[in-house]
Amino acid sequence: MIYQPSFYLLRSQVYEHLREELKTENLKPGMFVTINQLSEKLGIKRTPLRDALLQLQSEGFVTFLPQRGIQINELSSKDLENIYEVLGALDSKALLSVFDRITSDHIETMKRINEEMYKTVTSTQVGAYFDLNTAFHNVYLDLSNNDLLLNQLNILRQRLFKFGTKGEWIEKVRELNYTEHLKLIDLIEQGDAKQVADFLRDTHCVINWDQ
Repeated sequence: MIYQPSFYLLRSQVYEHLREELKTENLKPGMFVTINQLSEKLGIKRTPLRDALLQLQSEGFVTFLPQRGIQINELSSKDLENIYEVLGALDSKALLSVFDRITSDHIETMKRINEEMYKTVTSTQVGAYFDLNTAFHNVYLDLSNNDLLLNQLNILRQRLFKFGTKGEWIEKVRELNYTEHLKLIDLIEQGDAKQVADFLRDTHCVINWDQ
């Protein structure tokens, strides 16, 4: 069977649009929607919409529930711990693979982004804060050629957007990320790849709910 390129383009566009809706909370955790509702709202056909939603389900963003529709997934404390555990394992593995290619320019970029993150803390800047956090780690992740690993890391980080918006946790995240990023940079400058990877996996990507 021959598929038209335009079909895949449309599905990709629908997928990216839905991801943005999740990010901006137009589709809120716990909300139920149907394909008919979304199809009417977006003005698109059901098939590419369903395919995009099935991809989001495989990535953990939504769940198809018989007779109830599609639920936007909420993240429990255990979900967050599990995501960070996998995130730490993948991120540290990627860092080890590119460690010898990290230059002083990369380190200076990481320092600059970390300082910018520290200044981005208001409730209206949460999305910008997490975009900066992604940019911080992407300084070295972009040196990797493992597209599959990078895609999984991106999906996991996307699932964490709601994490920093609950209560006063964003302030704790800000302080903790800032100091741990400085430690991470310091370890990179010391040149011990294993020590950096261990810190990233076992400290930076571990949630301490008591902090």
